[in-house]
Parts: sequence; structure tokens; C-alpha cells
Amino acid sequence: MGTKQSLAPISAPVSMEKFAYDAIKEAILTFKLQPGESLVEVALAAQLNTSKTPVRDALTHLVREGFVEKIPFKGYTVGLISRQAMVELFEIRGVLEGLATRHAVERMSADEIGRAENLVREHSAAAAAGDTVLASQINHRFHNLLIECSGSERIISILTNLDEHLQRYRLLSNISAGRLEKSAREHEEIMQAIRSGNAHDAEISVRRHLASVIDDLARQDIDLLATQVSSFSF
Repeated sequence: MGTKQSLAPISAPVSMEKFAYDAIKEAILTFKLQPGESLVEVALAAQLNTSKTPVRDALTHLVREGFVEKIPFKGYTVGLISRQAMVELFEIRGVLEGLATRHAVERMSADEIGRAENLVREHSAAAAAGDTVLASQINHRFHNLLIECSGSERIISILTNLDEHLQRYRLLSNISAGRLEKSAREHEEIMQAIRSGNAHDAEISVRRHLASVIDDLARQDIDLLATQVSSFSF
């Protein structure tokens, strides 16, 4: 890792292992630590101003979650990204979020529909202004609102867990050429179905939207995007 500072030293009285885990995981999910990059315990401990033990425990935890790989005789590396994983994750997300949106349309109050409308407008404005970071944040809030409005604790739990594995691919999508504007149009199609109370069309629109993300990312050099996205402050 050299002298590059990817992590922040501890500044709050929390568990050292939890702090190390949170810091390393955040750096992985935001590409501050790049896919395939070596994770050296001594270097990580120095950046975090801690001992090697909490770092080692954190890395073990991240291996179990699939964000870090442990290679025999070589040590730890950041988990790789791949087109196959991207397709699988977005396909699963499409099915489950589509179902969540179907349930949401049947349950959403006028206030919740209004909140969704506002998020779609704010996302469209951010996309038009080229504000990738803000558009990404609003996009996440919009999708989370639909999921939360489903009222299904099981779907919410599964998608919350899946979301962490999707985060790196979602960030890559957000900086790919033309994707923000396309997402804004697709969000409006989802909202049209929600406004009309058509649960079936809303489900199909969400699934079509997420399939569109797969198609667009499949045309990109995702390794190149991974190096570019680290400069953004998501």
C-alpha cells in the first residue's frame, strides 16, 4: 500500500475491532481500497493508529462477508469485482425490489407518494447539473423508500444485506457516461405507475430499470471505472 492514506485514524471511543472493520469496509465499498489490492495488517494498523489484532479480526470478518479474500501464502486482498457477480446481484435485486415495489404501491400513503415524487425531482435536477455524488445519494434514498414502504420485513432484510454487495457496482454505474440522465427518466416511469396505483406496472418498471443498469455497465470497462470512482466523495 506504500504511503497512500486510504483510512482514517481512530477518533472516537468505540471498539477497536469495530472501528477497524467499519473503516476498512467503507474504504472497500467506496474504492479507496481498489479491487485486488493487497491488505497488509501492519500498514492498515498504522493508518488506523491501532494494533494488528483488531485489524486481523476485522479482515477475518470481512472474508466471511465476501468483501476480502485470503490467499494462502500471500495474505489478504480486496475482493474482486466481475461482470458475472454484477449481473447476478442486479438480477436478484430486480426481482426482489420489483416485488417490494408492487407491495409498496398497494400500501403507500399520499405523504409517502409525495416524498417519492420529491426524490425523483431532486434526482433529476442533480443529474441535469452533473452532480454525481448528490444524484447517487438521492437515488439510494428513492429506492430505499420504495423498499421500506413494502412493509415486508423479510424483503427489507434480504435487500439490506444484498445492498452492501451491490454498492460498488452501483457507484460504478453512477459515474458511467449518460447513466444519471437515463436513471432519471426510468425513475419517472416508475413514478407514473405509482401515481396511477398500478402495482403490476410499477414492478415491471423497477425490474426494467435495474436490467438497464446491467446492460449499460456491461458495455463499460469496469476496471477503469473502479480507478476513476475513487476520486469521488460518496
